[in-house]
Amino acid sequence: MKILFVATRKNCDPSDRELYEMDFMNEFLGLKRSLLDLGLLTVAACTPDRFEVEVHDEYISPIDFDTDADLIALSAKTSAVARAYQVADEFRRRGKKVVLGGIHASLRPNEALEHVDYVVIGEAEQTWPKFLEQFEKGEAPTITDAQGFPEMDSIPVPAWDKIDYGKFLFHQVQSTRGCPFTCRFCSVPDISGSTFRFKPPNKILEEIRAFPKTGFMDRVKTIYFVDDNFLSRPQYTEQLLKEMIPLRKRGEIPSWSAETTLNVTNRAGLLDLFVEAGCTTLIIGIESINEATLLDMDKRVNFCVKYQDAMERIHSRGMSVVGNFIVGFDTDTLNVFDDILDFIDENNILYPFFSILTPMPGTKLHDDFKNDGRMDHFDWGLYDTRHVVFEPKNMTREQLMDGYCYLFEQAYASERALNRLEKYWEKYRKQSSGFIEKTIVKWRLRKYRGKVSPEFDFIMDEGWKRLNKPGIKTDVAQLLYYLDSAHFVEYLNKFRSKDYEKNVEIFNQAADKKISDDDLSKRQWDHKNKLSA
Repeated sequence: MKILFVATRKNCDPSDRELYEMDFMNEFLGLKRSLLDLGLLTVAACTPDRFEVEVHDEYISPIDFDTDADLIALSAKTSAVARAYQVADEFRRRGKKVVLGGIHASLRPNEALEHVDYVVIGEAEQTWPKFLEQFEKGEAPTITDAQGFPEMDSIPVPAWDKIDYGKFLFHQVQSTRGCPFTCRFCSVPDISGSTFRFKPPNKILEEIRAFPKTGFMDRVKTIYFVDDNFLSRPQYTEQLLKEMIPLRKRGEIPSWSAETTLNVTNRAGLLDLFVEAGCTTLIIGIESINEATLLDMDKRVNFCVKYQDAMERIHSRGMSVVGNFIVGFDTDTLNVFDDILDFIDENNILYPFFSILTPMPGTKLHDDFKNDGRMDHFDWGLYDTRHVVFEPKNMTREQLMDGYCYLFEQAYASERALNRLEKYWEKYRKQSSGFIEKTIVKWRLRKYRGKVSPEFDFIMDEGWKRLNKPGIKTDVAQLLYYLDSAHFVEYLNKFRSKDYEKNVEIFNQAADKKISDDDLSKRQWDHKNKLSA
């Protein structure tokens, strides 16, 4: 019996883009995709040996709907489920049986069953083999519930051998699952549990050693730890880092990045271990600089340390920051966009990432907005954090969308963006890219000149001047990331309203005025009762 696992595109329209897919970077490097579908590959690895397993990624090549597989296995989060439904419908039209797992199907199983034959709810590592046993007998239930969580030490190494691993930009590893925090906009506790669960450090090292070799690209690939919070329990994190350090020194672990909460910066010794183990970038959920927003969203962990102090502690050790920001909260006013940009510049946040507030199914925020009649629709394909799907409180829908586009434009496709990059290099960069590396990149960038836009050419030319500025240590890979993001800005331009320039002027004027509401004028660093974390 043959099972075909299909990693579908995230969007129904192939021309749609997601910044984290890094389309420009992948094209530049000759790759196809940045991130593989780790969950799907992990479940594939749980399939008993008596089954034939094939894994197909739609980003690598088109789907063959005339497959001879007996069962099609799909997985999707909310924003990607519309495409998964399309694919499932097409397979079923051809008489194939389809099973769907993932976050959205776990939250909306009955909806999913309008498009598939079976739904697996929750983390599937334990239930998948049991489901297959029942499927073989023709006795599989339409809904299979995990009813609990698998033991973390029983989770196998993902089925790397089933994909063309050399086509992907990043290695990926997951060390923990679950989260005890109760942020109103997040569904992780409902899906993965409200306590942290850990893979033993030796399992993590086993996965890292199992990465397939891809030749020259091994020098480019870095590891992305996909945990919702790498700093789940400090004692565990410290143990893992200490066990990674010898491998890092032997060259067995490349540079890596991880998502973590702000309280990591309260532990100087732990930050030093991050650096020694090879971490170059920390991904921080800043979300907002406003005290009222953090309180309203129950993101209290962000009061453990002043943002400015946290950023400096990370940067001074040579690590960069991906700062995640969300706009559209009820506490956000029209000045929020320029306030965020000023904060980013002042604190040298190298990689800001912006999202539009999206009330996802499974979150308290979704329930509240739905009960208040504020949701515009339930077209899940637009729940991708770059579309407005609800009625904002202090601005129009068009202003929120324009503000989102404005943030990316200013953060990556402007002179102020290059000023921030240069300032970061001057202040924190510890070594410079080599002459040969710069020469190769410059030669390969030639084909993009005049092919995108005059604005993109400006960022490319001016960025290159700054890269070769004497007296400072510069990084060509960081410049490439800025070019990738500037390329994404070109795509975002089509989402601007006809009043974009007018709205930008309104944002600028609002930023120059003092907010009349004292509660909305307080910043995170004004919070008086700092919480320990």
